[in-house]
Amino acid sequence: MTMFSELITSAVSDLRHGGFIKDANELQHLADFALDQSLSAGNRKDAFEQIAMRCHVKWLGEFYLSHLSQKAWWGRLEKLGRSAKKNSRSI
Repeated sequence: MTMFSELITSAVSDLRHGGFIKDANELQHLADFALDQSLSAGNRKDAFEQIAMRCHVKWLGEFYLSHLSQKAWWGRLEKLGRSAKKNSRSI
C-alpha cells in the first residue's frame, strides 16, 4: 500500500497544482475510503476501482497540467491505475 499512497499523494498534489481542486479532493476522498481498514472489503474494493477508472486518458488524463508533460501525466496515471487495480484484487 505504500506505493499506492505515494502515487495517490503525487496525483492529488499534481491536480491541486494544476487548479483541479474538486477532482483532487474527490480522488483524495476515494483514497481515504480505499485505505480505511475499518470499512467493509466491498466498500474499499469499490473505492480502488473508482480510482482506477479515473486514471483513464479520457477522465483525469484529459486535464492539462502546465508543470508536467502530457506523457509524464499519463505515465503517472497509468501507474496509479495499475496500483489501484492490484490493491482492489488483493482485498
